[in-house]
Amino acid sequence: MCDGGAGQRADHGVRPGAVAGQLLVRVLAQDVLPALVATGEVDLALVDGLAAPSDPLPLPEVGPLITVAVAEQPIVALLAGHPLAGRPGVALADLSAARWLDAPDLVPTAARPRAAAGVDGFRPAARYEGTDVHGLLALVATGHGLALLPAPALAGIPGVASVPVAAPRLVHRTELVHGSLPEGPAALLARELAQPR
Repeated sequence: MCDGGAGQRADHGVRPGAVAGQLLVRVLAQDVLPALVATGEVDLALVDGLAAPSDPLPLPEVGPLITVAVAEQPIVALLAGHPLAGRPGVALADLSAARWLDAPDLVPTAARPRAAAGVDGFRPAARYEGTDVHGLLALVATGHGLALLPAPALAGIPGVASVPVAAPRLVHRTELVHGSLPEGPAALLARELAQPR
């Protein structure tokens, strides 16, 4: 999961001492999160990915869930000094033959940009197995490949430039997913994240 503002809002949504109880934060594969929420094993989850501006994320059908979405501009992170750096936008299809980083726990897998752009390609040049966006961006900064991220993820990262995805029209959507919540820390966090900013 690589969220921008939604994750930062989650970090600050429940302040220490604000509610009684224990807060446990886990980073899990997003394909299992909706099912964990539906069974009650997890109270809430942040799931993210690419979608058309008017579409929700394609979540598996696991039962009635409530979602709250935040949409952000997707960008291509690239090495500072890259010929595309500073452009006002880029068509995703034009980058299908570029060197991409595969980071399945942070960015969309190659299948998603392929489907969105309607072209084959987006082959990974290197794989990053981890959940630290700074580790992924260190690979970008040293020229190992490109990464597709939400714009806020690049704030203040040295050695990395970005160009917005102009075509196709996409958003990086982060959805808070939960079932009915009893009053407590999870319900408080869900209300906080649902507030417009």
